[in-house]
Amino acid sequence: MKVLLAGGGTGGHINPALAIADIIKSKYPDSEFLFAGTPNGMEAKLVPQAGYKIEFIKVAGFQRKISFKNIKRNIQALSYLAVSGKRAKEIIKNFSPDIAIGTGGYVSGPVIRMASKMGIPCAIHEQNAYPGVTNKLLSKEVNHVMLTVKEALEYMDTGSFEYTVTG
Repeated sequence: MKVLLAGGGTGGHINPALAIADIIKSKYPDSEFLFAGTPNGMEAKLVPQAGYKIEFIKVAGFQRKISFKNIKRNIQALSYLAVSGKRAKEIIKNFSPDIAIGTGGYVSGPVIRMASKMGIPCAIHEQNAYPGVTNKLLSKEVNHVMLTVKEALEYMDTGSFEYTVTG
């Protein structure tokens, strides 16, 4: 089984992705894994240290507070967004995953969205009681949502997904 995991920026997104990979690897030792992350996030260091391969996509989040500095950041985020889908498609085509799993963070957006468009089964894992923006948006495009608490389901965009409460 080939598993593509996308998530990062912070340890709150990458550590669950690493844990998911480790669990799958323990049950299916012949599985192959590829992570998609950002070059500046914690995943750039943590994923290789854990013994997994990683490909990078430049993405950035949008700043919600209005200021000149944030307007500049948002313009840059838009430029990254314009090419992130193409890069995600390239990674997916080259790896040919059987499943794609997103754990949140900006990078999971283009990867999981593209994998879904390409007909690859997709899942997301939400670690918080109140879901992050990326996972909320992706919830309507995935086959399965994994939640640590059932209450998070109330905040997900309605889709036709199945869900599991992981605790």
